[in-house]
This record gives sequence, C-alpha cells and structure tokens, in this order.
Amino acid sequence: MLLDTSVVIEVLRHIKTSKEFKLIQRRIGEEELYVFVVQLAELSDWCFANDVPVRERVEELKKLANIIPLDEDICLEGSRIKNERRKKGFRSFGLVDGFLLAAARSVGERLLTFDRDFAEEQDCLVLP
Repeated sequence: MLLDTSVVIEVLRHIKTSKEFKLIQRRIGEEELYVFVVQLAELSDWCFANDVPVRERVEELKKLANIIPLDEDICLEGSRIKNERRKKGFRSFGLVDGFLLAAARSVGERLLTFDRDFAEEQDCLVLP
C-alpha cells in the first residue's frame, strides 16, 4: 500500500495509542508499505514549516516504507491521470497527485489517503 503524504504526516504526528494512529494502522494491517520519492520533499517541506527535525523524520519514513523512484512511465501516466481527474471535476487534483497514483499502480498497490480528490478511484482508500 502506498501511503499519501497526508497519511505519513498523521502517523508521524500522533502517538501509537491515538485514535488517528489506530485508524491508519487498521487500514494498513500487515501490508508492505510504499512511498513515492517526491514525498520525501513534501515531508521535508512540512517539517520545515512546523519546526520538526527534517532528517529524523525522513529517516523514520525510509525505515517504514519502500521508496518508489521517479521514472518516465510514472511521469507520463501521472500527467494522464491528473488531466483525467480534472476533467471529472476534481479541479485541485495536482500533478504530484497523479504521480502518486501512477507510482502506486506501477507496483500494483493501492493508495491510502485523507485527500478527497482521490474519491471514486477503485484503488484508493480515502480515510474520513
């Protein structure tokens, strides 16, 4: 399962006994976890904005999940997905969102997210 950055941040922000952490943990179960390499930049950006140790959080994430590299296929498919979602009315669906979904599909995984822009995609689990 590929974890969207919104999920990664919630995992890193909450203690293991919190309801937020438990909600995510129930959805993940024993699945192998993935993140897309660009999410390291998103996490880093969040850390700088919230005065959280960047390198420490990035290292935690790298221990938690496999990193999917950026390649040409993900670039092209991500762009296609972005344009398709926008045509369906998801106006804030961005290029990085398209990359995330393309990356998840490239390894045959689902995407776990809090982002409603992924609604109606069968291989996306949108948390409340």
